[in-house]
Parts: sequence; structure tokens; C-alpha cells
Amino acid sequence: MLSMKQLIAGIVLILVIGVAAFFYRNMTERPEGGDAVACTMEAKLCPDGTSVGRQGPNCEFAACALPNVELAEDGITFLPPAGYERILTGAPGQETLVTYQKASQSETVQHTISIKRYPIPAGQTADDVILANTRYQPSDMPAADFARFETVAIGGREYRVTVIERFEALVQSSYFTVRGNEVLRFDVVEHDVTDWMEQGLDVSELPEHAALEGMLETIQIAG
Repeated sequence: MLSMKQLIAGIVLILVIGVAAFFYRNMTERPEGGDAVACTMEAKLCPDGTSVGRQGPNCEFAACALPNVELAEDGITFLPPAGYERILTGAPGQETLVTYQKASQSETVQHTISIKRYPIPAGQTADDVILANTRYQPSDMPAADFARFETVAIGGREYRVTVIERFEALVQSSYFTVRGNEVLRFDVVEHDVTDWMEQGLDVSELPEHAALEGMLETIQIAG
């Protein structure tokens, strides 16, 4: 049977362990030099339909998990089309933000999807920037006006769309949208288009063009 001293010593030891555990948990769960933070229970919907909550000392939303892609510094989150792999990520300040590719039926060429960004200089409009950065191939002819563009709504955003090139089974299109003081451009280069010469060809129904438009349906663009 335990003596009174042993019983008291046991109680003191339990109290010491409990207090130490309390202070350890308090220190690990609160930011350095501040009070503990209780984040709200909001959820952010990711492009693939999953969701993430707020976390950390600043209660920021967690990054969406793969296969979602989040260009955090650029405020763009999207779900790349199936089969596409990233081959390039631009450095901060560069025109090209990211480029993806997918194997085509040919062994020497790849389908590509890329995202670019152009600032709108003072004294110019978004339309000025779009025209200045549109050159039709293979003749490298600049766009003089919007005669060869159409305006489409995808995923709640408005895009100016034009076919940049139709040549030898290749079709390239550009989708422009405006965000604040800059223009975002989404390009798709599609190969293996056997009916590329057909006047009635609906470019938007080509497999890789449809894949890009599917990505734009769920893209999240901050700002």
C-alpha cells in the first residue's frame, strides 16, 4: 500500500506533467509573440471540385492539391487538361507564365497549351495590347483590327478569340481576357488536324481546343 508521502509525490508529478503539457501546446499552437488564432470555417472550392480551408497563423487558404495547379504569385488556379505535362514555368516578371505539352499522333511534334501575361501601359487600352500581341502565321502579319476575332463567354469570363494559324494540319488559337491592368492570353497549338483546310471547320470542337476551353471553364483568376 502506498504511503502518504508516495501518494502526495504522485499527485505532484501528475500536476507538473499536466502544466508542462498545457504550456507546450499553448506555445506550439500560437504564433510567436501573438495570441492563438481561430480561423473561420470558410472553404475555397478548387478547380477539380475539392475544397480547402483556412489555416496557419494568417488564416490563409491552403493550396489546392494536385492535380490542381496554383500559380500563387499570379493569382491563377486551374486544372490542366488530361494528358498534359508542364514543361516550362516562367520566372517572375516574364511574359510566359507556364507551358504544357501533350504527345500528338506524330512523333516529332507536341500539342501545347500556354498562359501569357501582358501589362497594359499607361495611355493604352486592353484592345490596344491584344492587337499589338496578335500576329497571324505563317506570314507573321499583325492584326490591324478585330475583324478576325470573336467574343465568347467561358466559365463566366469574356474572351476575345482568334485563330492565329491554320497550316499543314496545325491549328493555333489565342484566347485573350482582361484582368485589371493586364491582359491574360491562353494559347493552344493543335496538330493532326486532317480537315484544317475546310472552310466550315469549327475550331472550338477540335479535341485540344475543347480541352483548353474545358480548362477555362473551371479556371480561377484573382483580381
